[in-house]
Amino acid sequence: MPSERFLRLPGEKQTAIWEAATAEFIAQPYEKVSINKIIKQAGISRGSFYTYFEDKRDLLAFILWGTRQQWNRFCLESIEKSGGDYFQMMIELMDRAIGFCRNNNLFSLHKNLIMYPEPMNDFLPKPSDCEKEVKETLLSRIDRSRFEDPGDENIILVFKLTAMLLVSSLSAFCMHPETEQAVRDNYRKAVQIIRRGSYRL
Repeated sequence: MPSERFLRLPGEKQTAIWEAATAEFIAQPYEKVSINKIIKQAGISRGSFYTYFEDKRDLLAFILWGTRQQWNRFCLESIEKSGGDYFQMMIELMDRAIGFCRNNNLFSLHKNLIMYPEPMNDFLPKPSDCEKEVKETLLSRIDRSRFEDPGDENIILVFKLTAMLLVSSLSAFCMHPETEQAVRDNYRKAVQIIRRGSYRL
């Protein structure tokens, strides 16, 4: 993760480094990522880079952490805006994620990284960590009044189901961007099935 010196940089300089690094990790497989290209694009010296980060693994951790923080903030803002409507948040999350993937080529980034599982295993959150984050941040903000079972375990299960649906839908979009509208429509239908159920008792 970045040093205190990096965190004291002006926001625009931090953003320039993040964008240059993200572009390089998208363009190249992990082992071919060039620190020289990143520092040239970001307009910093090699010496400065190594006062900010230990190496490219440290830089990758920062990129993935920063991306994760953006999504966490978006989820909290969305759930607050919707008055605690979890499913509305998931619809908005899909819309934002498709736009993010289109603009940042997120699929290429993960495709390049998945070939090198060692760094990815170090940085990707474990399922238990994700569950802990949901409990600490989202659970208290969700309006549970319309859930048949408003207990924590049930809400966590709903989260897991919708998260898997989101990931699979985004993967389908990234592999076949021309099917965007169909992916969006199918995702919304599936979210509604989870929300309302599919079997009349």
